[in-house]
Amino acid sequence: MQNFSFQKVLKKPDVKTLLQRLGDSIGKNFAIIDTEGRCLWGNAQGSQAKADIYAHQICLGTVTGDLAPHSAEAIAAVVGYIVQTEYEKKQLAKDALQKYEEVVFLSQFANAMATCTGLHELIEVIRAQIRQVISVDEIFLYLYDQSQDSLAPFLYKTEDSLRDFKAIEKIVERVLKFHQVEVIDDIQKDPDYLNQPSRIRSLLCCSLTVQNSIIGVLGLAHYQAKHFDSSDLNLFSTVTGQVAAAIRTAQYYETIKNYSQTLEIRVKERTMELEFAKQQLEQVNQQLKHLAIYDELTQIPNRRYFTSYLEQEWRQCLRQKSPISLILCDVDYFKNYNDLYGHQMGDKCLQSVAKIIQNSLKRPSDVLARYGGEEFIVILPYTDQPGAYTVAQRIHHYLAGAKISHADSPTNRYLTISLGIGTTVPLLHYHPSDLIKIADQALYAAKGAGRNQTKAKVLSFQCS
Repeated sequence: MQNFSFQKVLKKPDVKTLLQRLGDSIGKNFAIIDTEGRCLWGNAQGSQAKADIYAHQICLGTVTGDLAPHSAEAIAAVVGYIVQTEYEKKQLAKDALQKYEEVVFLSQFANAMATCTGLHELIEVIRAQIRQVISVDEIFLYLYDQSQDSLAPFLYKTEDSLRDFKAIEKIVERVLKFHQVEVIDDIQKDPDYLNQPSRIRSLLCCSLTVQNSIIGVLGLAHYQAKHFDSSDLNLFSTVTGQVAAAIRTAQYYETIKNYSQTLEIRVKERTMELEFAKQQLEQVNQQLKHLAIYDELTQIPNRRYFTSYLEQEWRQCLRQKSPISLILCDVDYFKNYNDLYGHQMGDKCLQSVAKIIQNSLKRPSDVLARYGGEEFIVILPYTDQPGAYTVAQRIHHYLAGAKISHADSPTNRYLTISLGIGTTVPLLHYHPSDLIKIADQALYAAKGAGRNQTKAKVLSFQCS
């Protein structure tokens, strides 16, 4: 969570309001202290209970005050969840911007290559475009001659360049053989380096194939050791497919041109290039859409999608005067589970719980989403409280049948879950957040009653 300010999150108006309400609801003063001992919220005097605040397994500070231990832990969990959510929002925006910049570059790259009519011109364009985004001293290309089963350096400009290329021939042949992207920090330590004078020290190279047909090897070289990093590798891996297709297209073009290429064939060739570029962009857009909707760990819808879907189904039930229910799910003593079995097993546990809850849902309109941390939420349109309770009991039953061991749970030797049901028939003066609130209250009641059970509340006209 580098470059992320815990203090700035606590200063947000909605967060300050939430913290104030937490203090009012428990009737106690509490303070939030960062890891450097600075008080970021409240009054730290008269402290009796303490609970550490974690987000992404990083300790951000401590909740302290004249509180019961479980109250301090609950507040710490809420604050940790808020910080983690803010961080994930920031990261998502950053990732989206990076994806957008990559899409723009790929589009410009494809358009620049599409204007080329010959192989020599294409290679110069590839060199110029790559140099705009990756720092290199040499960009080299070895083309594969299938009839001779050999590689030959293409477009070297000087004798020094040719000598540099000759020194790495065996390395290039290895890359071609295993069809992979390879980063070599220092070629002089590589077993396939030909021990002869060469200015090259670090390499980034990849075999070029089109429809399982070998084209050659494209590489970036630098005179400094350990020059290329993961961002260079990712971008290079992305463009090599387009480069391979463009080179093969240019080779076809020059072959046909030698036999007096017609205008109709030229138009077809350009259409193929543009279609390939379009497919690449569509694939990137699909990946971005998936990232925006689904939770990376559990591969179920994320909180953003949950909010959108709840508003949609709320409007439908409002028009039809039909009931709608939510089930807010919290894995019991999940922190204990993480501490005992480790975070990798904790991730696998959350994946298993997500599958179990998903299998408990029988209608296409019932949607499960990850609400945050070890919390999940189920939307049940057109479902009254008894129907929601039936689904909740099914979740308990399926989870019990899975027998996921939890040796550090005070309630059971196996993993359990607490569920809170909120139900209402939407009215104009209600809001979806009101339903979430009562589901959360029901969940709090289930946990307060000993966990591993279900509590339910109804949003009625009298509810605020």
